[in-house]
Amino acid sequence: MTEPAAARAAAALRRHAPELADLPLRELGRGLDNTAFAAGELVLRVADVPDVQREAGLLEFLAPRLPLAVPIPVFADGDAGVLGQRLLPGRPLLGRTPAPGTGAVLGRFLHDLHATDPGAVRAFVDVEDADPAEWLVDLDGPAELLRVVRSSVPRPSPLRVVAHADLGAEHLLADATGLTGVIDWSDCAVTDPALDLARPYRDFGPAFLTEALQAYGGLPGAGPRIEFFARCAALEDLDYGLRTGRAEYAEAARRSTAWLFPA
Repeated sequence: MTEPAAARAAAALRRHAPELADLPLRELGRGLDNTAFAAGELVLRVADVPDVQREAGLLEFLAPRLPLAVPIPVFADGDAGVLGQRLLPGRPLLGRTPAPGTGAVLGRFLHDLHATDPGAVRAFVDVEDADPAEWLVDLDGPAELLRVVRSSVPRPSPLRVVAHADLGAEHLLADATGLTGVIDWSDCAVTDPALDLARPYRDFGPAFLTEALQAYGGLPGAGPRIEFFARCAALEDLDYGLRTGRAEYAEAARRSTAWLFPA
């Protein structure tokens, strides 16, 4: 879609929530494949790929089954690629230190999410292989870090669960007491469960991962895959931050090299 995201959000707002159409649109955040705006208490997530009806169906299915809040769809405008959702409490954890016990809360959340019957969400998500070797395609970054990644490619796993698949700090909402919600489910897939532990490891470190895995119930043999996916995700965010001027992504990626690429 070539129309600017803000224009698409405003048009969808006029169609589906005209009582809010005169409110100013406030940009909440911009990611690799979508931009989020707020109009009052309504969030409008504008996707680069306009298949938002499937995500709306997924969220309606998952919301009553998970221990943390997920966005509740108000409308899904497939023509504009805009998903309208109620604003959830909390702020993204990107660049912030999580409250004590957050790892355990996330681990229990992932346990419940990954226990979801894949057949029950077949209409809403795809099955993805998550072959580690494919993550090397187009991966960029400092040469010395790329050498480490390319020399430590783990074998693929046959495990498949319903996974968020993009569970970085920017998609975890929290207040002063802990996690309040999980947002941006556009990458949800039936795939390797290690993906949902890799980005929290990247963003919060080894102690957080240990706490999350303990609450999750363990994931035997997943360590090399979690580390590999975390390293790749760090290089992706470093490249994204430098290329777009989003310093918060580049800074978080650089911090993570202390445990992902120890000297």
